[in-house]
Amino acid sequence: MSEPTHRSILVVDIENSESLTNVQVEAVRAALYRIIDRAVQGAESLVAQEDRGDGAMLVLEIPVLDVLDRVVGGMLTGVREHNGTAGPLNWLRVRIAVHEGYVGRDANGWSSDAVTATFRMNSAQPVKYALERAPRADAVVVASDSIFNGLIRHGYRDTVTPDEYASFTMSSKSGDRRIWVRVPGYPEPPLPPTEPSEPTPTEHRADGADTARPDWEAATIRAENFIGGNAVVGTQVGRDNIHLGS
Repeated sequence: MSEPTHRSILVVDIENSESLTNVQVEAVRAALYRIIDRAVQGAESLVAQEDRGDGAMLVLEIPVLDVLDRVVGGMLTGVREHNGTAGPLNWLRVRIAVHEGYVGRDANGWSSDAVTATFRMNSAQPVKYALERAPRADAVVVASDSIFNGLIRHGYRDTVTPDEYASFTMSSKSGDRRIWVRVPGYPEPPLPPTEPSEPTPTEHRADGADTARPDWEAATIRAENFIGGNAVVGTQVGRDNIHLGS
C-alpha cells in the first residue's frame, strides 16, 4: 500500500436499485454517469472514480468546500434536470455522502478508515429513511461531523450553508459517529424519530426506599398471532421464535 494522502471523498448511490430490472439499472447507471461526468467537468483534480454497481466513489484532491459547492451542486442540478424530462418510472434519486481524510491505494483500489466511514454514512438507515420520507426530493446529502463543524456551519459560501441540515448519531462497531443530513428542497430532513429510553422499573419498599428491579425481573414477553384465513396459524414470541399452531 502506498503512503496515504489527504483527499476529499464522495460516494453516490442510487436509491432502491435492487428493485429495478437489469434493463432499468443499465439506463439509470448511464444517466448517473452522465451526471457525474458533467459535475466533475473542469475539476481537474479528480484523482479516481470507482464503479460500485449502482453508484460510484470519487476521490478528489480539491478542497472539500469545492466538492460541496461544485461537485455536489452539479450532481443535484443534473439529477433535477434528468427527473424534469424523465417519466415518473424513470426518476433517479440518489444518496450523496461527503467526507475527507487520508486514503491509500493498492493494486485493487483505494481504502482507508475514511473511505469506509463515507460508505457507511451513505448507507446509514436514517439517511435512507430521510429520502424515502421525502417524495418530492431528488437526493439526500450527508456530511461528516468534521466537515459540518469545520466548514458548512460557518457559511463561507452562499451555496454551502447550514440551512436544511440536521444531525443524528450513526452507530457502528467502531463507535458512534455524528453525521449531518440535508434533503434539498425541505426545510429539514425527515429523519426517524428518536425513541426515548424507558425508565428502569423500581420496587417500592415498605421502609420508603425505592430500589431498581433487576433487568430479568422487568423483562416482558410480546406475542403476535399470524392469521391465515379465519384461523390462527402461528404465534411469534419476542423477535425470534415462531410457534406454529396445530
